[in-house]
Amino acid sequence: MKLVLQYFYKKRQVIGWSILCGLIYLLIFSLSGIDLKAAVYPALLCLVFGIVFLLVGFFRLIERHRRLEFLEKDKGPYGESLPKAADLCEADYQKLLKKEEQEWRDRQKVWDDTMSDMEDYYAAWVHQIKAPIAVMQVLLQQEDTEQSRELKAELFRVEQYAEMALSYVRLNDSGGGFDLVAAEYALDPVIRKAIRKYAGQFIRKKIQVVYQGTDEVVLTDEKWLSFIVEQILSNAVKYTQQGSVTIRVEGDRQLVIEDTGIGIAAEDIPRIFEKGYTGENGRLGKKSTGIGLYLSQMAAKKLGHTISVESIPGEGSSFKIDLSSYALQVE
Repeated sequence: MKLVLQYFYKKRQVIGWSILCGLIYLLIFSLSGIDLKAAVYPALLCLVFGIVFLLVGFFRLIERHRRLEFLEKDKGPYGESLPKAADLCEADYQKLLKKEEQEWRDRQKVWDDTMSDMEDYYAAWVHQIKAPIAVMQVLLQQEDTEQSRELKAELFRVEQYAEMALSYVRLNDSGGGFDLVAAEYALDPVIRKAIRKYAGQFIRKKIQVVYQGTDEVVLTDEKWLSFIVEQILSNAVKYTQQGSVTIRVEGDRQLVIEDTGIGIAAEDIPRIFEKGYTGENGRLGKKSTGIGLYLSQMAAKKLGHTISVESIPGEGSSFKIDLSSYALQVE
């Protein structure tokens, strides 16, 4: 209905002039003393042809509208797919649109090339920095003192931050840097690998890890699911001074990671997955970067999973990764 009204509103001048000309035509016949019946037949013919032309124009408008709606849902390029211009003014607008589209695509190509170069640089940087980190780890293993244990813990954090930098670039890359490989994976090896990675941190802080194993198989990407689990375990180690970290699978593939740490304030929970948000406890301890959970949530969305959290300040936090839902196809 809206399209009909818009069409007739656009044609209002043509319709108005036609009616006015018809009235003038009848007035001249009347003043000339000509029988008005002689004007009825040609008037009806003009009316019929006018209605036909209006209907043809309206159906053409509908077709153009549907085609433009289809293009709106498409990713382009749009320039060569636009409907034929109805007049010179529309042709000029299409030229401007094509010009803007080409300029945008040129800028997008430059941006994609820049992001690709940046990802290559970060990948090379992470690879190169691991060499001196490995050497320092070997040197620190030669003695077992409180100072060397602290240094190893800090060195472990440096290595994690380096890997996080590369993950940040890949997750934020719209040009396809997110290397997703969807397949069905056993969940148990993913969890155990993450636990082994943080075993030294758990031992150093004397935190008990409770995990009984699972037979669940989930559709996901192994590398990025490992990244999510590791980030949550990293937070658990960081904010738990004593007690335990419990990992279990509930119901329909609900992976729960629960700690007895300092917890999260109720007002902070809705924002903990925001980029750079550290929350009250993160600011007090000056340990949080506000990036780990943000990247975990971003990776989970790309995988089609969801992450939720429940927490009581002073008692601990419980993170739940819903692995039952996904937007992936097995390769």
